[in-house]
Amino acid sequence: MQLYRDPMVQIHGFKVIYDFKDTDVRHLRYATFQNLWLLYHVPANCLPAREKGVHLINQTVLPKALWTIIKPLLSEKLKSRALRNTCVKFRPIVWTPIAVTYILTKVFSIIDFVYDCSRMGVHNVENGFSAKKSETEEDLMDLVGGEGPWQRWIFVMAALSIFPDASQNMAMAFFAPNLDHWCSRPSDVNVSVQEWKATGIPADDMHCSRYRFLNHTNVHEDQLKNSTMKETLVCASWEYDDSLYQSTVLSQFNLVCDREWLISLSKSVYIAGYFLSATVFVYLADKFGRRPIIAMCNTIALVSAIISLFSTSFLMFAVTRFFIAAGVTGLDSIIYVLMMEIISPKYRSAYGIGVNLGWVLGYLCLPGIAWLLRHWIYMQIALTVPFVVLLSTWWLLPESPRWLLAHGKTEEAVKILSRAAKRNRFHVSETKLMQMISKTTKAHEAEAETEKVNILQLFKPGLWQKTVIIFYLWITNAFVYYGISYNTNELAGDPFLNFALYGVIEIPAYVLTLFVIQSKGRRAPLAMSCLAAGISCWMIYPIPKDPWWMSEIVSLLGKFCITASFSILHVFATEIFPTTLRTVGYGFPQLGARLGAFIAPFVREMGKASHPLVPQFTFGFLAVTAGLLSLLLPETKNRSFPDTVKEAAQISRKNAAEKDIETVVVLKDLRIRSESTD
Repeated sequence: MQLYRDPMVQIHGFKVIYDFKDTDVRHLRYATFQNLWLLYHVPANCLPAREKGVHLINQTVLPKALWTIIKPLLSEKLKSRALRNTCVKFRPIVWTPIAVTYILTKVFSIIDFVYDCSRMGVHNVENGFSAKKSETEEDLMDLVGGEGPWQRWIFVMAALSIFPDASQNMAMAFFAPNLDHWCSRPSDVNVSVQEWKATGIPADDMHCSRYRFLNHTNVHEDQLKNSTMKETLVCASWEYDDSLYQSTVLSQFNLVCDREWLISLSKSVYIAGYFLSATVFVYLADKFGRRPIIAMCNTIALVSAIISLFSTSFLMFAVTRFFIAAGVTGLDSIIYVLMMEIISPKYRSAYGIGVNLGWVLGYLCLPGIAWLLRHWIYMQIALTVPFVVLLSTWWLLPESPRWLLAHGKTEEAVKILSRAAKRNRFHVSETKLMQMISKTTKAHEAEAETEKVNILQLFKPGLWQKTVIIFYLWITNAFVYYGISYNTNELAGDPFLNFALYGVIEIPAYVLTLFVIQSKGRRAPLAMSCLAAGISCWMIYPIPKDPWWMSEIVSLLGKFCITASFSILHVFATEIFPTTLRTVGYGFPQLGARLGAFIAPFVREMGKASHPLVPQFTFGFLAVTAGLLSLLLPETKNRSFPDTVKEAAQISRKNAAEKDIETVVVLKDLRIRSESTD
């Protein structure tokens, strides 16, 4: 039985569907109703009809919560009357629940309710049109094997480049940990630490002040009876608890009391280095190629890390941290883009998520290094080693064939592709390869003739909506991720173990995400993980502190969800933008991530100054709104990379045309039957 695309007309901006008389609702489950509010004339049989044993809502992917809201609006009498009459006669009955649905979908931005029509084609019998979903497009990299030893080597390099990003980013947790500290003993006071704390430190301000003694010798508790000794002084220098660490940045530069805010500043200065990477280095990578800029970023990170070892002031330390961040972020971002460009679409999600294990490895190695070395300079030396390894193996990295084709370097691209096929032991069809290269080259040449590629093209029609949404998603994911991660020092228990737990929780998050996005795509899992992370943040404050493990579990759940969201976003961002703008499109929205990470430490400080609920509420609100906004993005699962801005802009329109049902399908013979009865 074949399906028929019913005629439509446009009235007041809505698609009007007619000739639905005697249509069996069971066949409409195969139609796609994107934006339920578009349906003005809906057949009465589309409403739940328990009398016929059909419950339309439960047979679709529409949320049951939505049906719970609509259901009370329909009485049994109205439903039975609707089953016996046409839509036109009972238009107000049909419109009422649709109006409610419209309001809900607009408020919550849930406008992508899609039926699964992949099981049944959509054919127009009258003109032979077929809208059946096409097979996955053949990609350039499929012609050289798609996935093999050549791609795996670049995957290893990408994972290794993410390793120092994680360890350097989180290093301040051990460079400036929470240490017990107190005012230094005067040089002429000869007492033990315990005696000094008991006699020379006021109980209400044990860290930033001490008593003023007239006689510094032989201080005993009975001297506190003297009123002159109860005068306090602000600490000029401090002593620190050295039971866990031999030396830290906190103790070396006295980042305590009125200088404690400099710790948050140092974290934000490090994140500020990301802005240099996202604005300059990614632009250079699109202009001059991935490979040379990778070497430049690696060198900047290595030199800055070495200079930081000789810091003589906090300012010098902060400046070197800025350039370490710029170098390491540019390094891993550009290698990540390179890796995604040389992978076949069907392996892209596995590589895109799997490479994050490099981040987990760097995250987990950091507490181990800190536990073994206990000195911030020795830690920094250990964290610098990956830069040396990456720079020494840089010459083995190939240039991106897609970038070469986009810039007219066809011969170099062919050489690299041939080398890739040989390494993968894959027979290259030269005819297909040259046809694909010719097609790609012509598309780039046509676009180059019309306008010059630049960052402003991210805001062209068809792209600007996605750019803005992805920018916001980066802000929220980084804001919540670093807000939770920076909180490990405030948790009870062993600091090394706490930090390791927050790293371990990322492993199942990446593994689960890998399987989910391969079967469910990118958009829905991204939305669900953001929503779950936001709800977890809201749950932390109401949970009692005793027992301590309850809040710990909820916090770990939040870290799990936001990690999953972050990993999906990395894949999503590279698939949406075209080759000519991919590094910029991947890097520019990361300005939002850096902004979120930049603010996160100070939100914690704001919570200390105002109310503990402020950070958690802020984290939760942003995560929930990000989850809803992500539903507006197009699905990119198994799609070939767009090579030009025009192709990238058309993807959204193509998705809308395929998945938006502004078209409703009914059976042709039922329509003929309804006409014959009239």
